[in-house]
Amino acid sequence: MKNKLFKTGMLLIFIVTSGIQAQNPEIIFKKSFNKCQSINNGYYEMKYYLKLMSRKDTLLQTYKCYFQKLKKDSIYSSAFHYEKFSNNKYKNDVLYTGDDFVYYSKNDSTGTIMSKKLWAKDIKSFSHNYTFYTPVTDKNSRPLPKDSAFSDKRNIFEYIGEETINNMPSYHIRMREIPENDSTEVIKIIRTEFNFWINKKDYIPVQFSIAYDMVMNNDTMYQFQKKVLTKYEFNNLNNQNLLKLTSIPAYINLKNYKPYKRPELLQKNTIAPNWTLTSLQDKTVKLSDYKGKLVLIDFFYKSCYPCMLALTELQELHEKYYDKGLRIIGIDPYDTKEKDEIDKFLAKRGITYTVLLGGKDVPKQYHISGYPTMYLIDKDGKIITSQVGYEEGVKDELEKIIKENL
Repeated sequence: MKNKLFKTGMLLIFIVTSGIQAQNPEIIFKKSFNKCQSINNGYYEMKYYLKLMSRKDTLLQTYKCYFQKLKKDSIYSSAFHYEKFSNNKYKNDVLYTGDDFVYYSKNDSTGTIMSKKLWAKDIKSFSHNYTFYTPVTDKNSRPLPKDSAFSDKRNIFEYIGEETINNMPSYHIRMREIPENDSTEVIKIIRTEFNFWINKKDYIPVQFSIAYDMVMNNDTMYQFQKKVLTKYEFNNLNNQNLLKLTSIPAYINLKNYKPYKRPELLQKNTIAPNWTLTSLQDKTVKLSDYKGKLVLIDFFYKSCYPCMLALTELQELHEKYYDKGLRIIGIDPYDTKEKDEIDKFLAKRGITYTVLLGGKDVPKQYHISGYPTMYLIDKDGKIITSQVGYEEGVKDELEKIIKENL
């Protein structure tokens, strides 16, 4: 009888202990991290949802990807070959063999090949443009937390419960980071939140999301991304040809990569090309309307971080020198009032200088290859100076030149 009670007691202890472990975020994360680290190759299908802070809509893209981890590659953690779809329509293929990088489209049968021996630096510079299910393809299994994350007091872990993702019972765990903002930063992060759904059966994170709340000039912005595994099979990639150049269809016309050559900006003393554009108030505005005024043109768009940095400082110059003859004009060739609410975006930041929309040919006339780009134009319509990008000190330099020419 005593032996039976002892066994029953041990069983209860095991059940209780198991329940505690099942709800312990650190234990679950470590098992998931180790599982992902054990993956060497495989195939997955993924849905990728993305909502940028400067846009109100959420984009949906889907991917079908084969991969093989590379231990010592300097560019990617894995060789890969994926197909990308947007709104259920095929967009393109991307292939990295470890020696060559290829992107091509079956829609027009064209593509570009880049040899790693020749273009390693360029391939690496483009790498942020390509999307993967990083817990299984990345050598560090990002964004799964490492051991050091659990001892960092800025991280808060919360076991939410069990939920079903694509018919897979999963543990839902939330991780929040307490933000540390520099008082000088224009954009301040007020919330960073990660959510993971980890398959109870194999500890694969079958879904994760990352969300940010940010504040800029009293305007709260929200950015969100979610990646969902809809199908996967790991450590069973028998056909290595899928990751070789021979996997590219014979009808694809591949051309060797040629690096983009940025056009030189319009030179000093060049007559600034005239344009006719529409203002936020739906009025027609021409550059020729400003003859006799000193004009600073700022080419920008809403999702450009350095462009955002420039906005408030340009507003300061506008308020300081408008009565002395300076006219600041923002030209946004991409955003609209209807889709992007650019008017509300600027109003929240207190921007009162003239902003014009549309005119995608105008950046070509002004040889724009990066944003923001600024031109200062004298009272006779000739270019005084130009500036690409925006960082600390640019405003002071611009102000100095403005004062010299008013």
